[in-house]
Amino acid sequence: MTREKSSEDKNNQSRDSKGFIEEVKSFANIEGKQMVGFVRNKFREAMEDEDADVEEPVTKKSSNTESLVVLPSELKDALKAASKSTGMSVVELIHECVTRSLEEVLHEQDNKKTEALSKLKLLKKEEGGF
Repeated sequence: MTREKSSEDKNNQSRDSKGFIEEVKSFANIEGKQMVGFVRNKFREAMEDEDADVEEPVTKKSSNTESLVVLPSELKDALKAASKSTGMSVVELIHECVTRSLEEVLHEQDNKKTEALSKLKLLKKEEGGF
């Protein structure tokens, strides 16, 4: 009988320890996720504060030398979301988008110019051949 009781006690202890380990893992998982969320929120707040600091001098400059553009609220929200996901400030995002767009426009115009010149040369060759 004592062997059976000690065997049952061991089984109960192993079940209890497994349950305890699972409970500790669950607690650590939940607390870890909360800690990660907390750190992310603090990081975002710090980035928003930095964005506000960066944007203030830009608005001061724009009142003196550049025109001020008012963006629709949907675009502002999209820029803020993109800023959070990329880690770039709103000003950096706008600068990057404008730069890329201008490069694309210039590239397209250059391609059109090259194509038009090629057609002109082809037409001149055809005229010279007749």
